[in-house]
Amino acid sequence: MQRSRTLLLFLAVPALAIVGVSAFAEAARKAPANHGNQTTPVVKKAVNAPTGSGTQQFDNNTPFRRLGTLGGTVGNRFEVGGAIAHSVATVEFAAAGNYATSVVMTVWDINPGTAMVLLRTQLTGIDQSPAAAARFSAMLAPPVVGHVGSFIAGLRNSDYGPCNGDQALASTCDGVALTQGAAGGGGPVFRAARVAFNSTVFVPTINQVNSQGADIAGVNAIFRVTGDNLPVELMQFEVE
Repeated sequence: MQRSRTLLLFLAVPALAIVGVSAFAEAARKAPANHGNQTTPVVKKAVNAPTGSGTQQFDNNTPFRRLGTLGGTVGNRFEVGGAIAHSVATVEFAAAGNYATSVVMTVWDINPGTAMVLLRTQLTGIDQSPAAAARFSAMLAPPVVGHVGSFIAGLRNSDYGPCNGDQALASTCDGVALTQGAAGGGGPVFRAARVAFNSTVFVPTINQVNSQGADIAGVNAIFRVTGDNLPVELMQFEVE
């Protein structure tokens, strides 16, 4: 289905209208909700930029595909053992696809039987149909602080019907890029996970689901987190 795209930039009170074929479906994809979600500027980083202490990375930096399942958050499951409190201050990721110039990022607290939103924000400055080599980073304001235990962090997968089953890179279907291999030594460690939900608005209002998130077999997301007291796993230290 051909979709025409009109994007209106918005400042103080977000307002976004999309007009085209299947106007109702397109408006549902991109209409932001006014419920305290923040808009965070994104800074593009060079490919293979070095990452510092406190960054958890599970990918090999080689995009493979997008998850073709509609809806939900797709990213990685991050684990911090014991009762160590940690923060999440910065994220870095590869977008498999993007409809316009923004994506929705969510950090979910994982509990027995439930997942609850720790932070959800709209990240702006993302290329439409981004090239596979593009990497983006954003500082979270405010950061997640004082969290204990595991969490899932990633990007919202498109709810737009024609994207169902679309695993292509550089498409207009929102989502994070997945990799077949893991970073560093010690063999593959697969951490890709999905928190399932559907939403009729671009920035969802759903803050709790009855799920611990479903693991996605055999892949990792190119989605990395940096913060205090995060154990460094499968790191790749590179020199520019």
